[in-house]
Amino acid sequence: MEDSLLIKYLLKETSKEESIAVKSWVGASKENEKYFDDFCWVWEKSKEIVNAEEIDVDKAWEQFKKNRESKLLKPDLRSSQRFLSSPWVKIAATVVLLLGVLAIVFSFLPHSGKAFYGSVGLASLEESKEEVLLDGSQLTLNKHTRLSYSQRFLGDDRFVALIEGEAYFEVQENPQKPFIIAVDEVEVKVLGTSFNIKKAEGKTIVIVDEGLVQVSTGKEKLFLTKNEKATIFTNDETIRKESSQNQLFKYYVSKEFVAKDMALEELIEGLNEAYGSKIELVSERARSMSITTTLPFGPLEDNLEIIRQTLGVSISHEGGVIIIE
Repeated sequence: MEDSLLIKYLLKETSKEESIAVKSWVGASKENEKYFDDFCWVWEKSKEIVNAEEIDVDKAWEQFKKNRESKLLKPDLRSSQRFLSSPWVKIAATVVLLLGVLAIVFSFLPHSGKAFYGSVGLASLEESKEEVLLDGSQLTLNKHTRLSYSQRFLGDDRFVALIEGEAYFEVQENPQKPFIIAVDEVEVKVLGTSFNIKKAEGKTIVIVDEGLVQVSTGKEKLFLTKNEKATIFTNDETIRKESSQNQLFKYYVSKEFVAKDMALEELIEGLNEAYGSKIELVSERARSMSITTTLPFGPLEDNLEIIRQTLGVSISHEGGVIIIE
């Protein structure tokens, strides 16, 4: 709609057909109606500024154009009020408020709730580290371990990728969202259980503490229950299943080594694993011994002294090797 025709309409100089056209245009949309209201407001202000007994149309038109330009640069208060009272503004304000509340709630969730919409990386350095996941599952990372996890709000599963190292999982049961751990080509699937998984050179080792676990590769699939262990070999993806009769693998979780009538050779293997040491039993007598004891996960030398006193063996050091006989 031309502004000149609107001015003519305000001056009541339009023909019947022109008046109908203006009214029809104003009623065609909310945008047209708002434009016309603003137009009328600017026109009335322009008349006040001209302030003459009889309106000088040309002068009023020039003043109108100045006022309109000023209005475009600086909206009037009435327009601002109409904007602020708009239902869309109220909806936007509600959304902003809701997002603020969600941000506060998320700040109290594990890892600020990021696992709901992305992946969260976890890592440990020289010591083990405990973590609580978004679903309430708990895990303990052994030293030098890296993994990532996601538990997307609309996803079908809870996913963990073990990149390196070892971790002990205590998984919250949720039949609708299985808990899946990927280690290269190995997949471990659980619903609710406790187990240990380790990525070592050339193999992955899974030991079940409680519950049921499914282990699968591209070639094989099997189930593990309590006190069962699977070793998956990376080169050919074969799986070796066997029993696991001790709890030494949990040393970084329980902070102790529990031996109940355990072969000394078995305990020494666990100590070498935990400390990265090289302890050797060099006599038949030492290799045939059993031991019942609980050793704290503390200094290796202290634990070796407990073994020496308990069994009456001799312990010596030769280079980087610890000799027991």
